[in-house]
Amino acid sequence: MPRLTAPPLDFDGFPWRHVGERLRYGHAMALFVMDEAPQTFSDAYRAERGLMVAAGFSWTDRAGTPNLPPCWWGISAEDVDVPALRAAADAAIAKARAARDEANARAEERRLAAQARVDEMAGPIRERLQALVGAAPWQFGRSLTEAAETAHRAEWGPYDLERAERWLSNAEANRVRAEQRIGRPAMPHFYARAEDPAVRAATLEGLRYLASLDEDWAAIQNGEGFSQTTTWSGHVLAEREVLDRGEAAHGLALIHQHRLQLPDELCERALGEAPVRRGRRRVPAGDLLAPA
Repeated sequence: MPRLTAPPLDFDGFPWRHVGERLRYGHAMALFVMDEAPQTFSDAYRAERGLMVAAGFSWTDRAGTPNLPPCWWGISAEDVDVPALRAAADAAIAKARAARDEANARAEERRLAAQARVDEMAGPIRERLQALVGAAPWQFGRSLTEAAETAHRAEWGPYDLERAERWLSNAEANRVRAEQRIGRPAMPHFYARAEDPAVRAATLEGLRYLASLDEDWAAIQNGEGFSQTTTWSGHVLAEREVLDRGEAAHGLALIHQHRLQLPDELCERALGEAPVRRGRRRVPAGDLLAPA
């Protein structure tokens, strides 16, 4: 009984490779495999599995490969109607391709609609993000770098819009929490000292000095400027035009915590004494303490 000597179907020009003879159902048969699995083979096999298997097409673990490649067994020529098989496979492939094209078109429509919504909403949100990054970068904490990059990116996708809204929400929450802390009663001895207007002015000066050092907003290191626990309250107070007594009392607590970073002269005016530095160099007054 004559046998086919090569696979009767071609799939996107992917080559068939003869790997020798293998036993199938107790008979030695020539085995051909494709080293890659083209989508068209999968489409035809999924839709016309009965015809494909009857014609010798399948997947095999007998090719000595780590995967299960598409295969064809060398069957009798009388066991397969090649024209009918080819017509059925072509029809299955065309149907699957049309379904994918339709699904891709719907997905693209959804993507374009989503992008249109993003474009419509992004303008004012981008402006708010840019403004806040410029005016109060400390409110973003560890998210500042990403927020700044996104704020100045020309085009946004849905994920960019989602992140920008989240950053703005978190930034506002950080300010609210700082204001709430400042609104609580301060330590009595600092509150008593803050009765003096000159102390309040020196406290604001010290807070602004620390804020000028806080280039990383305590996101990377705590050695300069405010710490991770004081940065929000410190920057909120440093932004004030003047401090009332309660605000100054909280500011004095922050200054006392970071007093080693301040010039002695400023500590004396705000805290009433210079810090003990224990071998550390004195901080020069510098231009920041000069009157505006």
